[in-house]
Amino acid sequence: MLLLEITSFLVIDGKNKKMKIGLNIKLGLLLGSLNCLMWYILAVTKGFYVIEVYIYRNYITFAMLVSGVILSIYFLKRKNQGFLDFKEAIKTGLIYTFVFALILSIFNYIYYHYISPDTIDFFLSEAKNKLIENKVKPQDIPFYLNSERNNFSSLKLLPPVLFFGLISSLITGALLRKSDPHKFSAN
Repeated sequence: MLLLEITSFLVIDGKNKKMKIGLNIKLGLLLGSLNCLMWYILAVTKGFYVIEVYIYRNYITFAMLVSGVILSIYFLKRKNQGFLDFKEAIKTGLIYTFVFALILSIFNYIYYHYISPDTIDFFLSEAKNKLIENKVKPQDIPFYLNSERNNFSSLKLLPPVLFFGLISSLITGALLRKSDPHKFSAN
């Protein structure tokens, strides 16, 4: 369903037979790529094995997610001469969020499998040391380490990004909506 909505924002220009990509998709690609670039630069400058890099990454991701949703919805409102339907605002915000999350997930996979593959092992080793230090039973340690390994999964990254994108879209859509008085609605 969401894929159909995304393709509806890919408009084919009748004169030139060119495909135009919606602004929210372009913004998702741009800010998603910028987020990944900032994550990589942080990791290179501060170190791949510094936990603060991943904390800062989360803050940057959240800021870019929310600002991208707001910008996407704001520019849609400007395009519609100041009018904005709540449903269109949510759809626009969710499409931006989906593209943004997809870029992050792809980069997350590339990062942990090709750029810095030993990062996961390093953090699992640190977690194991903490578990031993906290006197966790030795037979329980593999369970905790397995659940910790799953936190680095690209698929695990999608739900929180989509959730916060939905919340941002709902709030922004509610704040910026303005009905066109000349548009008749049967409801």
